[in-house]
Amino acid sequence: MSHWSRSAVWMALGALALSAACGSSDTGGTTGGGGSSAHAGTNGSAGGANGAAGTSGAAAGASGAVAGSSGATAGTSGATAGTSGGPAGTNGSAGTNGAAGTTGGGQGGKAGTTGGGQGGKAGSAGGGAAGHGGTSGAAAGTTGSAGTSGAAGSAGSAGAGGQPFKGVANSPCADRTALNISWYYNWEQTENEACTNGQGGVFVPMIWGHTGSEQSASGITTSISSFVSKGYPYVLGFNEPDNSTQSDISVATAISLWPSFLNPAIKTVSPATQANTTGQAWFNTFIGDVNANSTGLRTDVIGLHWYGWNAGSCDAAASQLNGYLNWAEGFAGNRPIWLTEWGCLNDSAPDETTVVNFYKGALAVFAKHPRVQRYAWYPWSTNLALTNSDGSLTALGTVYAAAPSYK
Repeated sequence: MSHWSRSAVWMALGALALSAACGSSDTGGTTGGGGSSAHAGTNGSAGGANGAAGTSGAAAGASGAVAGSSGATAGTSGATAGTSGGPAGTNGSAGTNGAAGTTGGGQGGKAGTTGGGQGGKAGSAGGGAAGHGGTSGAAAGTTGSAGTSGAAGSAGSAGAGGQPFKGVANSPCADRTALNISWYYNWEQTENEACTNGQGGVFVPMIWGHTGSEQSASGITTSISSFVSKGYPYVLGFNEPDNSTQSDISVATAISLWPSFLNPAIKTVSPATQANTTGQAWFNTFIGDVNANSTGLRTDVIGLHWYGWNAGSCDAAASQLNGYLNWAEGFAGNRPIWLTEWGCLNDSAPDETTVVNFYKGALAVFAKHPRVQRYAWYPWSTNLALTNSDGSLTALGTVYAAAPSYK
């Protein structure tokens, strides 16, 4: 229904159905001993070369893992990289020179070879053989241990966004902004109060079904082409065609006009009927005809209206609304569902507290029905208002504004 005609519609909405990361070197060789008499032994050769230096410690531990993925809040950086490996091993000490042999025929003791070994013993008297040089120095220091890796950064929190979810029917820019809604419609083909600050939600046009061009194949085709040129991804179909006070279009006429809605560049939302037996009967026939002619007819989304009417129908568990969603999910095609008008009318809304509790319960119901892709509250009735006349939020509006805007 349109809010322009709600006073004439309330009583027509009766009987609504049931509807989330060193080696130390050994010391140098000792001095070689002297040989005995005869010619003096020559001096021992130079000391052995230094032992090879220990290799440097392994490279520092790798830096921490990359920070968590982007999102609303970036993940923290990884822990400090691991410390470098231990100091390199010290050089082995060079062997000392062998001392000249004493008088005699023995040759001087050979110098100790590379650091670490002890010097050779002195040659014996008269032609004693030279003492052998010291053995090689001990191996170079061992490699320092590698530093440990830094701990990985924690993951970033999930980014905001997703698909529009929470909407409203025909509210001004200031209200839509305050309510944090992500989409809206106004029962018309064009926006009547677009926000200039990029807020207020995305607009979805509707072909309501007024007599004239909105019930003409050529008129509907022209309108759909206009929506495509403006980049609108969806169009809402006829408004309560089962209701004589609304578009009042027979199933046969709706089916004959529906091909005019079909353009591959835009998705269609089915006509939304009343939730009473009359509306359910109309929709049963319409969706049956569409499913039977899948080559010539298409509707991408099921559009629904639901209102509580009798006392207790807007209970805190939203049980009757849950039942109606079960009914809508029974049609073949597994289509997403848009609840484009809903609320509590007549005896179902005795006070604002009842409506607030019902809305909270409905959010829990939606969580159990993942096919519910979007909803738009109808605020144009007693105890359903989301804002006061001064633009401030009502108690219901405060809860509504805090609910998730995207899905």
